[in-house]
Amino acid sequence: MPPKKKPVQGVARPPLPQPNQAHPCASLLPSALAPSTFTDRPHPPAYHCFVTSPYYPRTARTTDEPPKKRSKASSSAPKLPPALDTAIDAVVLQQKLLTWFDGVKDKRGMPWRKDIDPNTLSRKEKNRRGYEVWVSEIMLQQTTVAAVIPYWTKWMAEFPTVEALADGDLEAVNRLWKGLGYYSRAKRLLDGARTVMEKHGGNMPRTAEGLLDIDGIGPYSAGSVSSIAFAARSALVDGNVTRVLSRLVALHAPVAAKATTSFVWALADVLVPPQATEDEPSPLGSVGGLNKPGAWNQALMELGATVCTPKNPKCEECPLNEECLAFAEARFVAHRPRSNDARAASNPEPDIEDLCTLCSTLPYETTAEARNHNVEVYPMAKEKTKKREEDTAVCVLEWVRKGVVNPTDEERQVLLVKRPEKGLLAGLFEFPAIDLAPEDSPLKASARTLRLDKLVRSLIDTSNCLLRSPEDASAGALVSRTSLPTVTQVYSHITRTYLAERVVLSSSSLPPLRPASKQAPADSTAVVQSRAGAAKWIPASQVGSANVGGAVGKIWNERNSLVIGGGGGGGGSKTVNTNGKRSGNKGKNGSTAAAPEKGQASLAGFFLKKGPSEPRPPPPPSSSSFVKHESPAPGDVTAEDDDIVIVETTAITGSVTEARVRTALKSSPVKVYKKRRIASDSEDE
Repeated sequence: MPPKKKPVQGVARPPLPQPNQAHPCASLLPSALAPSTFTDRPHPPAYHCFVTSPYYPRTARTTDEPPKKRSKASSSAPKLPPALDTAIDAVVLQQKLLTWFDGVKDKRGMPWRKDIDPNTLSRKEKNRRGYEVWVSEIMLQQTTVAAVIPYWTKWMAEFPTVEALADGDLEAVNRLWKGLGYYSRAKRLLDGARTVMEKHGGNMPRTAEGLLDIDGIGPYSAGSVSSIAFAARSALVDGNVTRVLSRLVALHAPVAAKATTSFVWALADVLVPPQATEDEPSPLGSVGGLNKPGAWNQALMELGATVCTPKNPKCEECPLNEECLAFAEARFVAHRPRSNDARAASNPEPDIEDLCTLCSTLPYETTAEARNHNVEVYPMAKEKTKKREEDTAVCVLEWVRKGVVNPTDEERQVLLVKRPEKGLLAGLFEFPAIDLAPEDSPLKASARTLRLDKLVRSLIDTSNCLLRSPEDASAGALVSRTSLPTVTQVYSHITRTYLAERVVLSSSSLPPLRPASKQAPADSTAVVQSRAGAAKWIPASQVGSANVGGAVGKIWNERNSLVIGGGGGGGGSKTVNTNGKRSGNKGKNGSTAAAPEKGQASLAGFFLKKGPSEPRPPPPPSSSSFVKHESPAPGDVTAEDDDIVIVETTAITGSVTEARVRTALKSSPVKVYKKRRIASDSEDE
């Protein structure tokens, strides 16, 4: 049984029209959709070939298989069966779809859609036009039109030509791409622009075959750019086109199978209209504008994006609903009398000598499901594969100059490391991180800390500040070490969990960066993460605007929540103080609340200022509010930069660990909390 698509609940569907008796496959529907063999749907190969055109193969084979990168079509080309004797001409589909497209092409405001005759453009204008389409198509992969438009506009302002992009660098490219996701696309554009300059003299190839020679351009992009920009009669197939064509010919076959993709590409090629010339004017006339192949391919994609959608398709609005075989099947089943089902099931169906070998059975388990047969069953649902889960240990390393009290984010420095220029998130910056091997996950927090310490030492010289608590108070110190809430980022093939901790160091000078290692890794093909020589210090205020991925942004948000007193989003945290002890008050789920950094509880210090001695007022009987002591009583504990104490007027319920605090409070009904955070309204701690 093939994968089953979940039906959409609670959607009111309009009643289906009566069966279309004029459809070329109308005579085949009773046998193909017989109740006794409905899920098998026996049908001949020609069932899917009811459209013909001058480009339909004259033999049983065609070379119109999906183009392969840097290789010509192989001799084992896919079979495209002979069309039905009653097949309709492709011009009928072209006329209807292009007429519809002429009325809707401007609705979504795509600035790269232009009705231009490529034959009237100069070489420079053609290059510009091809580049515009190329950038738009790469951006539109896995992204909505509404999201792409502002990015495309900014991109074209920064890199208006292939030459300008080729002169750019990955950091500038990633800066413009930030927030669009799938960053490898940006790098492919940059690599492709450099290929155009180096191998093609700055001139973009005009054909799909020529475009395939450019880094980052595959069969779909080659067909798109060559047809839309240069009016070449090239097919393209993406998810939208696959869905439209699968429904048009009622193809229920494994989408990723080579035979299926070859068939869809061959069918797509048959349907592309040629560009009109002076010698051969188009039978479409003015329909489709000045570029017929480009308009047709855009119309197919637009139809799939707005009408022939995966769920709740608007079949009543579709310009091809009379020709769509999936819709014809649904109409036939909906209007077949139920009383005929049992009688028809007992009658043997006529034999079909040559059955279609592409299609799989329909995913219906009951008669009731089969009675609701509709176009959404096409294309065949994909087998869902579970994304692998991986963990990454992260260190958010911050530095503050020794002696600076209440440092701002301008005064703090944060260590970022540039990722390798291949692989996931290529060329983006991140916090020092280690991807944990599956056998290492889950790894204990203490073991992760040791690994991160080793990593940090490989990136910076820590001789002037220590990752561990110093014995000499005058040396560079570890101010705090705080675990952050876990962050999860879902990628196309991985669900990655980031286990981060925030480390704050203080010393008299910024720890110098270590140079790149001259020793090559044992495996020269390995992607080495967080390499020495790829790190840099930047002000904490600039992290949010740096070229970082979505996961780094989430981790930084958790850091900011911690800094302003939000506890890092509710997760558990532990803080290492400058005396090397872990501290913190137990919170929900056994977590501990983070203690403030050295010299960063100015509000607490204000509450506990030293001043002229005056008697301590007696606490109210049931008070639990903070008390400001302008003049603490003799022996009181006062606030200093590295030992902040907050006094709360309430009864003592337990012993106080610090001997000097215990002595001071022998006769005082107050409770003392060491290094408790006081949240302020600003982002400064």
